[in-house]
Amino acid sequence: MKNNKKLCGVIGNPIAHSQSPEIHQRFASSCKIELQYEKFLVTHETLSSFVDTFFRQNGTGLNVTLPFKQSVIRLVDKLSDNAELCQSVNTIFIDNSGKLCGDTTDGDGLLMDLDKKEYVFENKNILLIGAGGAAVSAICALLKRSAKVRIVNRSQQKITELINRFSIIGDIDFFETKQTNKFDGVICAISQSNKKIYQSILPTLKSDAYIYDLNYGERAEETLDYFRDKGFTSVSDGYGMLVGQAARSFEIWHGVLPKLD
Repeated sequence: MKNNKKLCGVIGNPIAHSQSPEIHQRFASSCKIELQYEKFLVTHETLSSFVDTFFRQNGTGLNVTLPFKQSVIRLVDKLSDNAELCQSVNTIFIDNSGKLCGDTTDGDGLLMDLDKKEYVFENKNILLIGAGGAAVSAICALLKRSAKVRIVNRSQQKITELINRFSIIGDIDFFETKQTNKFDGVICAISQSNKKIYQSILPTLKSDAYIYDLNYGERAEETLDYFRDKGFTSVSDGYGMLVGQAARSFEIWHGVLPKLD
Protein backbone atom coordinates (compact mmCIF):
# COMPACT_ATOMS: atom_id res chain seq x y z
CA MET A 1 0.00 0.00 0.00
CA LYS A 2 1.35 3.44 -0.94
CA ASN A 3 2.40 5.68 1.93
CA ASN A 4 0.90 9.15 1.32
CA LYS A 5 2.36 10.71 4.44
CA LYS A 6 4.54 13.78 3.96
CA LEU A 7 7.96 13.44 5.57
CA CYS A 8 9.32 16.36 7.59
CA GLY A 9 11.74 16.59 10.47
CA VAL A 10 14.14 18.58 12.58
CA ILE A 11 17.93 18.30 12.59
CA GLY A 12 20.19 19.30 15.47
CA ASN A 13 22.75 18.14 18.00
CA PRO A 14 21.55 17.46 20.66
CA ILE A 15 18.02 16.76 19.43
CA ALA A 16 16.38 14.36 21.90
CA HIS A 17 14.78 17.25 23.84
CA SER A 18 13.01 18.72 20.80
CA GLN A 19 9.25 19.19 21.08
CA SER A 20 8.87 19.89 17.37
CA PRO A 21 7.48 16.44 16.45
CA GLU A 22 4.61 16.77 18.94
CA ILE A 23 3.81 20.32 17.82
CA HIS A 24 3.84 19.50 14.11
CA GLN A 25 1.81 16.32 14.56
CA ARG A 26 -0.85 18.34 16.40
CA PHE A 27 -0.86 20.90 13.60
CA ALA A 28 -1.17 18.14 11.00
CA SER A 29 -4.04 16.51 12.86
CA SER A 30 -5.94 19.80 13.11
CA CYS A 31 -5.39 20.48 9.39
CA LYS A 32 -6.21 16.91 8.27
CA ILE A 33 -2.73 16.41 6.79
CA GLU A 34 -1.00 13.04 6.91
CA LEU A 35 2.46 13.78 8.29
CA GLN A 36 5.46 11.87 9.51
CA TYR A 37 7.73 14.25 11.47
CA GLU A 38 10.95 12.92 12.99
CA LYS A 39 13.98 14.08 14.98
CA PHE A 40 17.34 13.54 13.28
CA LEU A 41 20.67 13.68 15.12
CA VAL A 42 23.38 14.87 12.73
CA THR A 43 26.95 16.12 13.05
CA HIS A 44 28.86 18.78 11.14
CA GLU A 45 30.46 15.93 9.20
CA THR A 46 27.15 14.32 8.19
CA LEU A 47 25.09 17.50 7.77
CA SER A 48 25.58 17.99 4.03
CA SER A 49 25.00 14.38 3.02
CA PHE A 50 21.95 14.09 5.27
CA VAL A 51 20.22 17.17 3.83
CA ASP A 52 21.00 16.08 0.26
CA THR A 53 19.69 12.55 0.82
CA PHE A 54 16.57 13.73 2.70
CA PHE A 55 15.34 15.88 -0.18
CA ARG A 56 16.43 13.47 -2.93
CA GLN A 57 14.22 10.88 -1.22
CA ASN A 58 11.21 13.23 -1.47
CA GLY A 59 11.35 14.79 1.98
CA THR A 60 9.01 17.79 2.23
CA GLY A 61 10.81 20.00 4.73
CA LEU A 62 13.38 20.25 7.48
CA ASN A 63 13.57 22.41 10.56
CA VAL A 64 17.06 23.31 11.73
CA THR A 65 18.08 23.91 15.32
CA LEU A 66 21.38 24.40 17.14
CA PRO A 67 24.16 24.29 16.15
CA PHE A 68 23.38 24.23 12.41
CA LYS A 69 21.35 27.39 11.68
CA GLN A 70 24.36 29.04 10.04
CA SER A 71 26.02 25.88 8.70
CA VAL A 72 23.09 25.00 6.43
CA ILE A 73 23.27 28.32 4.58
CA ARG A 74 25.96 26.93 2.27
CA LEU A 75 23.78 23.93 1.45
CA VAL A 76 20.76 25.77 0.01
CA ASP A 77 20.36 27.34 -3.44
CA LYS A 78 18.76 30.53 -2.21
CA LEU A 79 17.78 32.35 0.97
CA SER A 80 14.72 34.38 1.88
CA ASP A 81 15.33 38.07 2.56
CA ASN A 82 15.02 37.50 6.31
CA ALA A 83 17.39 34.52 6.28
CA GLU A 84 19.89 36.57 4.27
CA LEU A 85 19.72 39.47 6.70
CA CYS A 86 19.85 37.28 9.81
CA GLN A 87 22.35 34.84 8.32
CA SER A 88 20.29 32.11 9.96
CA VAL A 89 18.07 29.31 8.62
CA ASN A 90 15.60 27.24 10.60
CA THR A 91 13.39 26.03 7.73
CA ILE A 92 14.43 24.28 4.51
CA PHE A 93 12.10 23.45 1.62
CA ILE A 94 12.00 22.99 -2.15
CA ASP A 95 10.27 25.76 -4.09
CA ASN A 96 8.16 25.44 -7.24
CA SER A 97 11.23 25.69 -9.47
CA GLY A 98 12.93 22.80 -7.70
CA LYS A 99 15.45 24.93 -5.81
CA LEU A 100 16.43 24.17 -2.23
CA CYS A 101 15.51 27.21 -0.15
CA GLY A 102 16.35 28.41 3.34
CA ASP A 103 14.12 30.64 5.47
CA THR A 104 13.94 31.70 9.11
CA THR A 105 10.63 31.76 10.97
CA ASP A 106 12.07 32.49 14.42
CA GLY A 107 11.33 36.22 14.25
CA ASP A 108 7.77 35.64 13.09
CA GLY A 109 7.30 33.16 15.93
CA LEU A 110 8.39 35.77 18.47
CA LEU A 111 6.08 38.47 17.10
CA MET A 112 3.13 36.07 16.91
CA ASP A 113 3.55 35.23 20.59
CA LEU A 114 4.06 38.85 21.67
CA ASP A 115 0.90 39.80 19.77
CA LYS A 116 -1.03 36.94 21.34
CA LYS A 117 0.05 38.05 24.83
CA GLU A 118 -0.73 41.68 23.94
CA TYR A 119 2.85 42.73 24.64
CA VAL A 120 3.03 45.88 22.53
CA PHE A 121 6.31 46.54 20.72
CA GLU A 122 5.52 48.76 17.70
CA ASN A 123 7.20 52.14 18.28
CA LYS A 124 8.11 51.05 21.81
CA ASN A 125 11.48 50.98 23.54
CA ILE A 126 12.62 47.38 23.80
CA LEU A 127 15.73 46.21 25.65
CA LEU A 128 17.40 43.10 24.29
CA ILE A 129 19.69 41.19 26.63
CA GLY A 130 22.27 39.25 24.65
CA ALA A 131 23.89 39.57 21.24
CA GLY A 132 24.40 35.95 20.21
CA GLY A 133 22.63 33.82 17.63
CA ALA A 134 19.31 33.80 19.49
CA ALA A 135 19.19 37.61 19.43
CA VAL A 136 19.55 38.08 15.68
CA SER A 137 16.10 36.96 14.52
CA ALA A 138 14.49 38.90 17.37
CA ILE A 139 16.30 42.11 16.34
CA CYS A 140 15.33 41.75 12.69
CA ALA A 141 11.68 41.08 13.46
CA LEU A 142 11.33 43.87 16.03
CA LEU A 143 13.00 46.51 13.87
CA LYS A 144 10.86 45.61 10.87
CA ARG A 145 7.81 46.23 13.05
CA SER A 146 9.12 49.67 14.14
CA ALA A 147 10.37 48.84 17.63
CA LYS A 148 13.31 50.83 19.02
CA VAL A 149 15.90 48.29 20.15
CA ARG A 150 18.74 48.76 22.62
CA ILE A 151 21.16 45.94 23.41
CA VAL A 152 23.07 45.03 26.55
CA ASN A 153 25.72 42.31 26.35
CA ARG A 154 29.06 41.45 27.92
CA SER A 155 30.83 41.77 24.56
CA GLN A 156 30.53 45.30 23.19
CA GLN A 157 32.08 44.16 19.91
CA LYS A 158 29.13 41.85 19.22
CA ILE A 159 26.72 44.72 19.79
CA THR A 160 28.69 46.89 17.36
CA GLU A 161 28.46 44.17 14.71
CA LEU A 162 24.69 43.92 15.14
CA ILE A 163 24.24 47.71 15.00
CA ASN A 164 26.29 47.86 11.80
CA ARG A 165 24.22 45.08 10.24
CA PHE A 166 20.73 46.18 11.26
CA SER A 167 20.80 49.98 11.51
CA ILE A 168 19.76 50.09 7.84
CA ILE A 169 16.30 48.79 8.77
CA GLY A 170 15.58 50.50 12.08
CA ASP A 171 16.49 52.24 15.34
CA ILE A 172 19.11 50.12 17.10
CA ASP A 173 21.86 51.15 19.52
CA PHE A 174 23.77 50.33 22.71
CA PHE A 175 22.00 50.21 26.07
CA GLU A 176 22.82 53.15 28.32
CA THR A 177 22.06 53.29 32.05
CA LYS A 178 21.06 56.94 31.60
CA GLN A 179 18.31 55.93 29.17
CA THR A 180 16.04 58.96 28.64
CA ASN A 181 12.95 56.93 27.74
CA LYS A 182 12.35 53.95 29.97
CA PHE A 183 11.87 50.52 28.41
CA ASP A 184 8.43 49.10 27.68
CA GLY A 185 9.68 45.54 27.36
CA VAL A 186 12.68 43.27 27.82
CA ILE A 187 13.61 40.38 25.52
CA CYS A 188 16.10 38.03 27.18
CA ALA A 189 18.22 36.22 24.58
CA ILE A 190 20.93 34.65 26.73
CA SER A 191 21.17 30.95 27.52
CA GLN A 192 21.71 31.39 31.27
CA SER A 193 20.32 33.78 33.85
CA ASN A 194 22.57 36.77 34.63
CA LYS A 195 21.45 38.65 37.74
CA LYS A 196 24.29 41.16 37.46
CA ILE A 197 22.91 42.40 34.15
CA TYR A 198 19.33 42.23 35.40
CA GLN A 199 20.18 44.41 38.41
CA SER A 200 21.89 47.00 36.19
CA ILE A 201 18.83 47.43 33.95
CA LEU A 202 16.13 47.62 36.65
CA PRO A 203 16.19 51.44 36.98
CA THR A 204 15.59 51.79 33.23
CA LEU A 205 12.39 49.73 33.12
CA LYS A 206 8.84 51.01 33.30
CA SER A 207 6.92 49.60 36.26
CA ASP A 208 4.58 47.78 33.87
CA ALA A 209 7.31 46.56 31.50
CA TYR A 210 6.95 43.01 30.24
CA ILE A 211 9.74 40.46 30.49
CA TYR A 212 10.06 37.81 27.78
CA ASP A 213 12.67 35.05 27.85
CA LEU A 214 13.41 33.26 24.58
CA ASN A 215 14.19 30.15 26.63
CA TYR A 216 11.24 28.06 27.79
CA GLY A 217 10.40 25.72 30.62
CA GLU A 218 12.99 25.20 33.35
CA ARG A 219 15.65 27.14 31.43
CA ALA A 220 13.61 30.32 31.77
CA GLU A 221 12.41 29.97 35.36
CA GLU A 222 15.39 31.59 37.13
CA THR A 223 15.14 34.71 34.99
CA LEU A 224 11.37 35.00 35.23
CA ASP A 225 11.41 34.39 38.99
CA TYR A 226 13.96 37.18 39.42
CA PHE A 227 11.71 39.73 37.74
CA ARG A 228 8.57 38.44 39.45
CA ASP A 229 10.34 39.02 42.78
CA LYS A 230 11.02 42.61 41.67
CA GLY A 231 7.30 43.20 41.13
CA PHE A 232 6.93 42.67 37.39
CA THR A 233 3.69 40.87 36.58
CA SER A 234 3.86 40.46 32.79
CA VAL A 235 6.49 37.75 32.42
CA SER A 236 6.65 34.89 29.94
CA ASP A 237 8.93 32.19 28.64
CA GLY A 238 9.44 31.50 24.92
CA TYR A 239 7.28 28.42 24.47
CA GLY A 240 4.77 30.44 22.46
CA MET A 241 7.59 31.55 20.16
CA LEU A 242 8.51 27.89 19.64
CA VAL A 243 4.93 27.14 18.63
CA GLY A 244 4.74 30.25 16.44
CA GLN A 245 7.90 29.55 14.48
CA ALA A 246 6.72 25.96 13.99
CA ALA A 247 3.40 27.24 12.64
CA ARG A 248 5.17 29.41 10.07
CA SER A 249 7.35 26.49 8.99
CA PHE A 250 4.23 24.35 8.70
CA GLU A 251 2.63 27.02 6.49
CA ILE A 252 5.68 27.12 4.20
CA TRP A 253 5.61 23.35 3.72
CA HIS A 254 1.88 22.66 3.59
CA GLY A 255 0.28 25.94 2.47
CA VAL A 256 -1.90 26.40 5.55
CA LEU A 257 -1.28 28.29 8.79
CA PRO A 258 -2.53 26.17 11.69
CA LYS A 259 -4.37 27.65 14.65
CA LEU A 260 -1.97 28.16 17.54
CA ASP A 261 -4.54 27.19 20.18
